[in-house]
Amino acid sequence: MSDYLSSLGYPFRGRPMVFAFAVLIVWAMFLAAWAPLIGWIAIFCFLQPFMCAFFMKMVQRSAMGEEEICLFPELEEWLDDLMMPYIRLVMCMAVSFLPLVIYLGVMDWDMDSPLIWLFIAAGAAYFPGVFMRTSVLESFSGLSPAGWWGLVRKAPLPYAGLLGAICAGGWVILSLPSGFLMDFAMAPVKLYVACVLMNMCGLFMLKHEFAGEEEEEGGFSISGPAAS
Repeated sequence: MSDYLSSLGYPFRGRPMVFAFAVLIVWAMFLAAWAPLIGWIAIFCFLQPFMCAFFMKMVQRSAMGEEEICLFPELEEWLDDLMMPYIRLVMCMAVSFLPLVIYLGVMDWDMDSPLIWLFIAAGAAYFPGVFMRTSVLESFSGLSPAGWWGLVRKAPLPYAGLLGAICAGGWVILSLPSGFLMDFAMAPVKLYVACVLMNMCGLFMLKHEFAGEEEEEGGFSISGPAAS
C-alpha cells in the first residue's frame, strides 16, 4: 500500500519541469480547440497522440522500476512513435466495450435495459488490464483476453484495489468545476490525477510479475517485449 501511496508524489519526482511542460501541452489543446480546422488537426494528429504516448510511457517506465516521472516520448517517426500508441489506446477502448456495443445493437439501442450496466462494468474492469499490458508490450498482443485473465487471476485483490483507485480518480476529475474557463484552470489537477494513476498502473505491473506464462506464448515481459 505504501508503494501505491508514493504515487501521489510521482508527477513532481525528479523532473518537475516535465509535468509543468505537460500542463502547457494540455492548455495548448484547449486553445487549439478554438481554431476551426488547423486547431483540430493539431489536436488529433499531434497533441492528443503525444499525451497518449506520454501516459503509456509512464506506465511502461514505472513497470520497469523507474521512480521519477518519465521524460517525454522520443518522436523519431510520426506513425510509430506518435500515432501507434494512440491507435492502441483506441483499440483498448474498442475491445473493452465491444460487447456493450453489440448488445445495444441487438437491443435496438434500448438504454433502459439493466444489463447495460453489466456490460459497462465488464468493459470498465477489462480496460485497465489491457491498457497496462499494451503499454508495456507496445503491441496489440496486449489486448489478449488470455493475457488479461492471467493478470487478474494471479492478483485479483490488488487489481480490484487498482480499479477502485481508478474509479476514485475519475470521481475526482468529474467532481471538478466545469465550463471552458474552469476546465482550463482545472487542467493541471486533472493531469496530476492522470499521472498518479499511470504510475499506480506501472507499479501494479512491477509488483506482480507475469512474465512466466506469457514469455512462453509470445513475449510478454515486465520490461517489455521479448526479443524475437
